[in-house]
Amino acid sequence: SGKILVAPLTGPAWVYLLVQAKGLICEKGSLLSHTGIISRELGIPCVTGVAKASSILRSGDIVLLDGDQGTVERLDYV
Repeated sequence: SGKILVAPLTGPAWVYLLVQAKGLICEKGSLLSHTGIISRELGIPCVTGVAKASSILRSGDIVLLDGDQGTVERLDYV
């Protein structure tokens, strides 16, 4: 459905949600964190270490997520 999951952090219990996401934005973590590893296994873009992402981004916002460059850009607000 093109939905990107935005969270403060993830863990193994989040796998059901992660497999449904088209991308991940996480406030904490790194390339070697659970979020980074699972996103690579699932083949979906992921950016970690995005301070206050879950406070700034709202459900329905349109974002450009570039996992290769490690950037997140909000294109449109709800």
